[in-house]
Amino acid sequence: MVKATKGKRNTMIQKNTRAHQKPIEGHPPEWVININECVKGGPQYDSGNWTIYRVPWSLREVHKSAFVPKIISIGPFHYGDPGLRFMEEHKMRYLLRLLGSRTTGKGGQAEDLMPQVHNATLLEDLEQAMKELEQKTRQRYSEAFNIDSSDFVQMMVIDGCFVLELLHLYYKFEREKYVDDPIFTTRWMLRTIQRDLVKLENQLPFFVLEKLFDLISIAGDPSLIDLVLTFFDPLLPRKYIKGLIDPEEEFDHMLEVFRSTFLSSVKQNITPASKQPEMSVNFPLVQERQLVHSVTELEKAGVELKKREESDLLDISFQGGVLKIPPLYIDDNTAPLFLNFVAYEQCEDGKPFFTNFLMFFESLINSSADVEILHKNGIINHVLGSDQDVADLFNKLGREVVYDLDECYLSQQIKGVNNYCKAYYGSKWRVWFTNLKHDYFSSPWTFFSLLAAIFLLLLTTAQTYYTVYAYYISS
Repeated sequence: MVKATKGKRNTMIQKNTRAHQKPIEGHPPEWVININECVKGGPQYDSGNWTIYRVPWSLREVHKSAFVPKIISIGPFHYGDPGLRFMEEHKMRYLLRLLGSRTTGKGGQAEDLMPQVHNATLLEDLEQAMKELEQKTRQRYSEAFNIDSSDFVQMMVIDGCFVLELLHLYYKFEREKYVDDPIFTTRWMLRTIQRDLVKLENQLPFFVLEKLFDLISIAGDPSLIDLVLTFFDPLLPRKYIKGLIDPEEEFDHMLEVFRSTFLSSVKQNITPASKQPEMSVNFPLVQERQLVHSVTELEKAGVELKKREESDLLDISFQGGVLKIPPLYIDDNTAPLFLNFVAYEQCEDGKPFFTNFLMFFESLINSSADVEILHKNGIINHVLGSDQDVADLFNKLGREVVYDLDECYLSQQIKGVNNYCKAYYGSKWRVWFTNLKHDYFSSPWTFFSLLAAIFLLLLTTAQTYYTVYAYYISS
């Protein structure tokens, strides 16, 4: 079994500064000596190499369940957690399976659980490969861990091989609809593991998985990218997911691989900063980059909401008073997935696409009435129970998220919507006409009721006219 050691910060300063030693007269205190030694040794960590982070405390406190793994630990952040220890048995079982230690079936034949692997998959080869990558792997985490070299390499081998074997088996499961394995025959386990493996704190560097994959893969195997996308696709199903990613691109981890499938079109449509029009001096910056009206207010202002077909999830457009938004399906997977994308963006220096997307929807949705309108237009479908549950979800998702207005990829769309609404609310005649259209022309019944009222008014007027006219003629 894997030796469990609780991961924690490990620096010489932390250990030595706790020692309360009486300083020798004429010599500097112990803590001064320790810090000077650290200075001489140079910086131990380079934050420029970090790709896997501890979720910011403020965000974690609000959405703890979205970031903490439920049943399995991958990597050092939750290494040795007593609540996740029972999965260590499954990890070892998968490692033995991958290495060829299969159980014997009827007739003395080995069960065909996986194709015969290449001879290079000897455990010693895997251990040596991971040992060479140990320091590079440690540098990818935003914290240092009190895990000795042997245990750390063991963790890399066992966790990495478990992930790869799981991906292979799921690929087989998608095609044959059955795999004789407890993780696949126990209904709740597989889906829970999928959710756990997409969490930011539960990642291995992608180069670790690539190296292990190179050692164990054989001719005819699907690529590692294909395996990853097939495994995570049920969390937010889409068509042609494998065509939405550049297989030659370098990735930090599996979370980034899945996130990248949502970005192919929006990256192409981003207007370079040098070509963006200058902002109006009289219009506040916040209104240039942040939506200031909810769905209900947009509809009153005459903005037409339409479902954008055959587009990436983040590809939102606004033109000629029409706001087109790709459809979004919301279930129990949606919020944790989006929050881990956002947590990754909060720690990285790239474009915060999902942060912008999330804040856009938070501004759109204030109440159940907003969700109802989006649902009516085919933009939101959900299984959360009620429209109010969806409104509460989006209003909560934006809490403690740092929103950089200067990095918003939707700035031009937001500016267009805000300007359109500003022109509408600035004209009383437009407000009156829109209210008239909404109140009396929103359905055939209200329209016919208006016609009937007008007809009755005309009859009453005519009757009054002829009554008065007849009186004057007789006089």
